[in-house]
Amino acid sequence: MKQKEIQYKNTEKFTPEVISEVVEVQETYGLTAETLLKKASKKSSSLYAFFDWDDSSAGEKWRLAQARQFINEIKIIVEDKELYAFESVNVSIKDAEVPNNKMSKFGVREYKPIVEIMDNEDYRNQLIHRALVEANYWKERHKELIELSPIFISIDTENKKWQNKK
Repeated sequence: MKQKEIQYKNTEKFTPEVISEVVEVQETYGLTAETLLKKASKKSSSLYAFFDWDDSSAGEKWRLAQARQFINEIKIIVEDKELYAFESVNVSIKDAEVPNNKMSKFGVREYKPIVEIMDNEDYRNQLIHRALVEANYWKERHKELIELSPIFISIDTENKKWQNKK
């Protein structure tokens, strides 16, 4: 079987050096989070800067990620349908009420009960927008699978419908 030449997309973040180190890990050890982290742990590695090596800072970030995962796993049952109980949305509040590092141009990201989101047009539209962004990402990631084209067409149809509502 003829070997295809593979090209990787270079960006400001994913330079040829970074990509070659990732490929080296994949070819040498198999690409896992553990093998990538081992390679990145050397200060001379181009991957080193992608990770937080300060244990107290990294520990806090890890605990925040665990808290988000915890919140995201809570489910409720509404009309015999199992739903995730909370979703993250942008909430507009006064700047003085929010610590500086928690503000975005839209407000602050906060988890709200799904029943509140469904009853609030702005929150519901944010959730729909995020779902379409995720669907488009999934579509782009799997675009070579022509067997999924009916799903891709549906995603495109919904995108057009929601772009017209803006």
